[in-house]
Formats: sequence, structure tokens, C-alpha cells
Amino acid sequence: MSKPFALNRLPSSIREELLKRRADKPGLTLDDHFIWLTSQGHQVSRSAIYRFLAAHDEQQASPDDSKEPTDAQSIRLGCLMVAAAYAVPGDKVDLIKTADEFVEWVAQTDPS
Repeated sequence: MSKPFALNRLPSSIREELLKRRADKPGLTLDDHFIWLTSQGHQVSRSAIYRFLAAHDEQQASPDDSKEPTDAQSIRLGCLMVAAAYAVPGDKVDLIKTADEFVEWVAQTDPS
């Protein structure tokens, strides 16, 4: 198990303000962030700040790379599963065609 970030021990308001300052003033350096955190009464290393910000950047780059499928993927998979009950057994082309018909039907009846 990985070690938690040192900055995670700081109050959430401080972490949020750090991220806000970074977004508002992209020219700030690690030293600037270090000085600001120190002025707020928090002692963390520059490397801890870097790791925290890098992890935040990575999370922002791929916000939902979880194993959870998107709504469109869920709908498509659900349609494929239903189509398996109606398609000709062993006929992949018929299975995909039937699933596509169900996806179109769902899209037509989608209230959004």
C-alpha cells in the first residue's frame, strides 16, 4: 500500500486553496507554494508539494478511469446482453445487428 501524501494531513481548505492558487497563478513555483504553506503555519517539503500536485494533475488528466463503464458503454453492453436472448444462436452478425437496433431504440426513448 502506498504512503499517503503529507499534504493530505493538512486541512482540506488549505489543500483546496493551494490548488486554487496554482490554477489562478500558473507561474508560481514550488518555492512559492512552499513559502505560502509555511506562512500559513504548515511545514511540508517541496517534494511533498510536488508529489501532491503531480497526483492531482494525473487525476485531472484521467478523472474517471475507474473500472466503472460510462453511461453509453453501460447502455451498449446492456443492449448486447438483451440481444443475446433474441438473436440467432451462434450468429455474431445477427447479435450485433439486434444489439444496434436496441441501442437505437434506447436513444429514441431516452428522456434526456
